[in-house]
Amino acid sequence: MDNRRSDTPNASRIQNKGNASRNSGGRSGGRRNYRSPHDRNPESGQGYGKRNQNFANKKSFGGKKGSYSKTKAKPWNTADAPRIVSDMQITDGKHRGKYLKSSTSPSVKPTVRKLREVMFRILIRKIRAGRFLDLCAGAGTMGIEAISRGALIGTFVERSAKMCSFIKKNLDALEIKLGHGEIFEIEAVPFLKRMAKRRRYWDVVYYDPPLDADFDEVLDYFKQGVAIRQGGVLVIEHHVEMFFPETMGCLRRWKVVVEGESAISFYERKS
Repeated sequence: MDNRRSDTPNASRIQNKGNASRNSGGRSGGRRNYRSPHDRNPESGQGYGKRNQNFANKKSFGGKKGSYSKTKAKPWNTADAPRIVSDMQITDGKHRGKYLKSSTSPSVKPTVRKLREVMFRILIRKIRAGRFLDLCAGAGTMGIEAISRGALIGTFVERSAKMCSFIKKNLDALEIKLGHGEIFEIEAVPFLKRMAKRRRYWDVVYYDPPLDADFDEVLDYFKQGVAIRQGGVLVIEHHVEMFFPETMGCLRRWKVVVEGESAISFYERKS
């Protein structure tokens, strides 16, 4: 049987055909070599399958060419966000576009919306899931803006009983529960003195005093770090021609934003 397998012409022809196939890079038995459509030809740059075409052309997943980053969506829906046309509207967040009630007195003016938008854009990481203190709150615009953007709790401090009633009406209208909003009808200095004893702290403290307020007495408490968490931020709204020192006790100023005749100064508590 050995002689018959090796001596027959057909056996010799099959053996030679298999050797030639192996030398040419094909499969044994004379079959053609198969190349997957997903295999790449390094010389021509072709041969990509449809699955890998986006990577070959360096296209993004819905962005610009060459970019693979994805934009992180806000936790609230902004697809049908209402247009902001008034300073009495909430500028962003889950309550965006809703109107707040306030006194019609010319002495009561909310922080202009452009200044609010800039401030919350800068501090959004501290606002979300943080504690926000609105000192001299007026109608509660700043604190409600913070809650709308995801603040855990907004604390409103206002000496006027009338303005405190507006804060309560605004919280009720937006269905903000008592656990997320608390109102103190008291002057700023007695409130800070009380909080110093209780050792309560907030991540962001916004101080927008009336024109007749005594800045120095309030700032003396802030210099000691009262009500401001370590690493927290104090924001002071003031007239553009007013200046505050770069360093105040444990606070250090790191930014000033000007809009018209108003300005806000940012201080961080270092220790």
